[in-house]
Amino acid sequence: MRQIIDETKVFPLEEAPDKLPKEDLAYFNDLVDRSRKYLESFRWCDRVVEIRVGFFVEELLGVFLLEIETSRVDVDELIWVVMGDLPPAYIGDPEPGACPNAICALSEYVGAMFEWVEAVEKGRSVENLIRVNAAPTKEYAEMLRWRLEHIEENILPDFKELIDQTAVPEEIPKP
Repeated sequence: MRQIIDETKVFPLEEAPDKLPKEDLAYFNDLVDRSRKYLESFRWCDRVVEIRVGFFVEELLGVFLLEIETSRVDVDELIWVVMGDLPPAYIGDPEPGACPNAICALSEYVGAMFEWVEAVEKGRSVENLIRVNAAPTKEYAEMLRWRLEHIEENILPDFKELIDQTAVPEEIPKP
């Protein structure tokens, strides 16, 4: 199974030092390492083959596209990972083209995390929601809500056209 990804919206990890300010590289490299370890902690991920960069906000988060080897046919080989000063999460593609770029993945992440926050605030079960690496307490939900609202209000609006992007065609039309 393989997601449909807009390859023009990601770049190879090796290009990061040329694209990012030097003062951001330590945090960036930490996020990359944590993303790799995070996915490799799942039994369905045999190993990470490649990491590409989709989006990065200094001192806050990175969205990476990880290509993995897996022996399971029900697991995508390309998986978005959101990592940073937030709970880590992977964003799969429930249907081809649903998440063609890092901004779509970040938007999906924010929506799924808001569902978790609202369930915690209302005292409902979080069992069937996105996994969060923290206890479902109102205090933690409040801290997470603040970060999610920051992303929703200050980052995502600048990329609305990417969130609205539909699946990229499997073949590029010829003129």
